[in-house]
Amino acid sequence: MRAPTKRNLTDQELDLASAKCLAEFHDYLDQSRLSPGSIHKTLGSARHFLVWLRCSGIKLPHVDDAVLRRFRDHDCVCLPHKCGGGLYKRHAPPPPATIKNVQRLIRFLEISGRTQTPGEIETGCRLVQEFEDWVASEGHTPNMIAQFCARSRHLLIWLHRCRIHMKDLTAETLESFFEHDCLCPGKFDGFAARASDYTIYSTRKFVRFLESRGLVPDVHIVRKKPLNPELHAFHTWLRQNRGLSECTVREYDREVSDLLRSLGNNPDMYDAALVREVLLSRFANASKRHAQRLVIAMRMYLRFLSSTGECPASLAGAVPRTGLWRLATLPRYLTKEDIEKVIASCDGSRTVDIRNRAILLLLARLGLRAGDVRFLQLNDIDWKNAEIHVSGKSRRVVRLPLPQDAGDALLAYIEQTRPRVSEQTVFLRSRAPYRPFAHSTAISILVHRALQRAGVDSPNGQGAHDLRHSAATGLLRSGASLETVGALLRHECSTTTEIYAKVDLAMLQQVAQPWVGDVQ
Repeated sequence: MRAPTKRNLTDQELDLASAKCLAEFHDYLDQSRLSPGSIHKTLGSARHFLVWLRCSGIKLPHVDDAVLRRFRDHDCVCLPHKCGGGLYKRHAPPPPATIKNVQRLIRFLEISGRTQTPGEIETGCRLVQEFEDWVASEGHTPNMIAQFCARSRHLLIWLHRCRIHMKDLTAETLESFFEHDCLCPGKFDGFAARASDYTIYSTRKFVRFLESRGLVPDVHIVRKKPLNPELHAFHTWLRQNRGLSECTVREYDREVSDLLRSLGNNPDMYDAALVREVLLSRFANASKRHAQRLVIAMRMYLRFLSSTGECPASLAGAVPRTGLWRLATLPRYLTKEDIEKVIASCDGSRTVDIRNRAILLLLARLGLRAGDVRFLQLNDIDWKNAEIHVSGKSRRVVRLPLPQDAGDALLAYIEQTRPRVSEQTVFLRSRAPYRPFAHSTAISILVHRALQRAGVDSPNGQGAHDLRHSAATGLLRSGASLETVGALLRHECSTTTEIYAKVDLAMLQQVAQPWVGDVQ
């Protein structure tokens, strides 16, 4: 509990500036729609606030949200006297009605220039109107648009009352807004509602809008975990020297950051024994695939260090190999009948069914990766020549033939159900905001659900990649060559396609050599 004000001041002890301010505030209230009784009470609350400011040594230019909160929480020992609103209540915080009246005084202080403000309230009103048009263009309902705008107004009013310029907005400032004890004038979300995920999302959406206008720095909290700053040089080397995508750089960052906890940050201390010890300790609790990723990440990081002269190049040779052989298993795939069942599971008339059918046909007929579908653009479709242009992981644009059924499904989606937005990505979310899929995993989840509806078991549990394997297998079983399959799948190395040479078990049994002693 705050200590009581040490010195009591009477009504007559207001300084001349405060007395003049109070007189002008009276004139300001006379021009409002308040009743004489409300004006009388408001003047009493204003006088109380001015007396408290004088007791606390706070000047009028420094009045802000924090000062109002201090006034609300103070143990009042201001000398009782009759002054418009009646007697001050000793040893008790001011009632809510008093705070509401003081809010009017603070607004008057801002209008009359007696209190320092960022001066952005009018700009903020204009921005809220532009923001309303922006979210409306994304297809949100009127109710959702109203909620977005209310939360954006709340943020702007809070910034104004805290005397924070929009250009000074930071992630820490946003967290303070979400957690603040609200005294903002108006009806806004309470703390519990303001701390909800959806309210936070709505506020950050407005911040992203401000960022797009160049009014605030990049302050919204990113969903993705930031890259390890200690590996910045490694990230740059991966992008520039190895030509890796941002997604792959993030995977290396995650694995190498984990390895560095055991390796340490001093490359001078690295030797073959340490490298082997760290990896072997990880292998104990890792799957074969994860162990392989750890080995690749360790080898790549050591090559980077050798390129900068921080460790010998031979150290990469000390990385142990994992027992994962690429051609040790047979490819698992869906039969042609199962694929047709999966596609038929999206034969409904709903928007999402028409979109999903087009996606499934592209995956099943052309063996596209989930990322190829996710990033497909409208100008990548050559309707005249019945082709689509995809780049994939290699970033090399390849033209692929567009089958009739896939083209018909794609055209039906674009003409009938695709949202009318300026976004050039072909496949968009079915609900507002109408944006591209945030991650390729969404495509695989879509395939998993289609498999479940069709009652078909996933052979590999890989979603979209199951259809890619099945497309390659179907081509080979129908007589296509490995070169044709490799061209369709856009494999840069022919050895990557070799696994599909084992898809015909009947023919493999004919060429298999008998074991010694006629044991099959």
